[in-house]
Amino acid sequence: MKIRKLRASFVSQMKTGRDTGIVPNGYANLAAGVNAEARRIVEAKYADQWQAAGVIGRWKLQRVMDAEINELATKLMPDVSSKAVF
Repeated sequence: MKIRKLRASFVSQMKTGRDTGIVPNGYANLAAGVNAEARRIVEAKYADQWQAAGVIGRWKLQRVMDAEINELATKLMPDVSSKAVF
């Protein structure tokens, strides 16, 4: 029985679906973590208003919060290339 050795790049591609990378979806995981942190900060800021608001007020407040979350996440995101190896 002959045993074949696989190239490291081929094995990496099998595990991650990409030619390079240590952690699958590393950049996406980084972005999700930053967005989650921004969401926690903004939700804590608007918690009292959220509790006092009705259905329409919550709908409007959600739009304001989403815009602020996107802005804060952009500021918090480190300057990392999306092609960086994680």
